[in-house]
Amino acid sequence: VITIGVDQSSGTVSVVAPDDVYKGDQTVTTGIKEVTGGEHFENLVPGTDKVTTTVTDTPGTDNTTTVTLTAPSEVSEGGKITYTATLSNKADTDVTLTLDNKQTITIKAGETVGTVTVDAPGDDVFIDKSTQTVQITDTAGGNFEKLVVAGNGATTTINDTIDKVDVVLTATKTV
Repeated sequence: VITIGVDQSSGTVSVVAPDDVYKGDQTVTTGIKEVTGGEHFENLVPGTDKVTTTVTDTPGTDNTTTVTLTAPSEVSEGGKITYTATLSNKADTDVTLTLDNKQTITIKAGETVGTVTVDAPGDDVFIDKSTQTVQITDTAGGNFEKLVVAGNGATTTINDTIDKVDVVLTATKTV
């Protein structure tokens, strides 16, 4: 609302410029919606021109979005591992994350979470319990000013399934 005082020909208003985590400068366009008062004018006609202001973006720590990768702490050999990527802010456009195991996770626009499920290593009689760490190697999309991968990836322990081994010994009676 702009109030123009008695014996004045103009007025001003100050507004807080929008700031968000998405990229780029923004433009704000506004115009006169309606006029009230001014009964002492013979024919007060509001202008129809709009004013456009560019809000210059200055990325800062408040505009950082983080993505974190998590997985179950342990699974059995031959099981499934679900990797979950979580954004600290909603994606403006689809986000594609590439993992170092050649899998991808897509987080849809307007959402903060995406997953991919992979097979855990299968049963191997020669390998005991092991760990598997997967990291995000590339990010694309989201339209964020600054997207940072948090942490050192997701580590899952692959528990060894015990294989029963039967041994049968045979011998002859004579030597």
